[in-house]
Amino acid sequence: MEGKRYIIIHFWPTYGGFHKRIEMLIDVLRKKSTVERIKTPVAFVRFLMKRSQPEKSVYVLIYTSLMAPFILALRLLRPSLPIYYMVRGDEVTYVKYANRHFRAFVALLFQKLLLILRCHFIFVCEDLRVLFEKRFGNIKKASILPNTLGKPLPDTRPFDGRMALVGDFDSVKAIERAIKKLSSGKFEVHIYGNKTLPEKWQRSWLHVHGVVNDLSLCLRTDCSLVILPDSSAGFPNVIVEALEAGCGVIVHREFPFQYLPINDKWRFSLNSFDYNIHNSKAKGISELELLLERLLYEKRDFKRDNPALVELIESDWEKRVWEIFG
Repeated sequence: MEGKRYIIIHFWPTYGGFHKRIEMLIDVLRKKSTVERIKTPVAFVRFLMKRSQPEKSVYVLIYTSLMAPFILALRLLRPSLPIYYMVRGDEVTYVKYANRHFRAFVALLFQKLLLILRCHFIFVCEDLRVLFEKRFGNIKKASILPNTLGKPLPDTRPFDGRMALVGDFDSVKAIERAIKKLSSGKFEVHIYGNKTLPEKWQRSWLHVHGVVNDLSLCLRTDCSLVILPDSSAGFPNVIVEALEAGCGVIVHREFPFQYLPINDKWRFSLNSFDYNIHNSKAKGISELELLLERLLYEKRDFKRDNPALVELIESDWEKRVWEIFG
């Protein structure tokens, strides 16, 4: 391992869980190697022209398809460098949600270019790998590096009627879709991470906290369950934070959680019209609310129902890093 040098190229600022994971990766790589961050195009040009170390000792990491033109230049001048593309979410869905359709086209074009340039794609989850292979065909150089913790998780509390949504309004976090499905107001809902609160979403049963410094602490204090209606992130850090706080997690059945190892007892439908029309007593209650009522009545144990997910999150993230980069 000695003598290896990892170059992380990222021109844009990082925030929240994304920033945390980059810093975690840097901390791991620095235990056995040298790590350099390139944050500007000028610094990239300097790196491009410098050949102070054998190319077989240098590894390049990028986090967005927008780096594709720079990687093309790098391939032309230094063709043998190993290049890793860290795929943490679906850029195309993310920008389409904001009606940036040209940006979505650019993302598709540049991701295809990175594939042609023989980059090693590192996906944060299986859902993303499957999605990319549906778009581009088989990806020969690909690995999965999920957001794992590397230590035992605490016991999870049974659902007690208090739950959390994490994310801002009018974003790919899609918290509005969950709020619509909770419209009966039977449950206490806390929202974290929002920067806005549109008047049309104000509800007496919604408790809006904004951006918080310690999400796990808030979840531990205020909630027993986290609902994830997200439509873009691959393996959001909030899953780990929720389980660290002793909360169970509910996800929907579609991308990006289709292949996440969560028991169907902890899933709901995000996109379909899901009102129960067979049980007259339940008519007008969404599938999500029926699921929550069942969890409340049965006092289910999330860890017991989801051993595969717990085992995955408790696995050693550092070991997984070195299996890919070692």
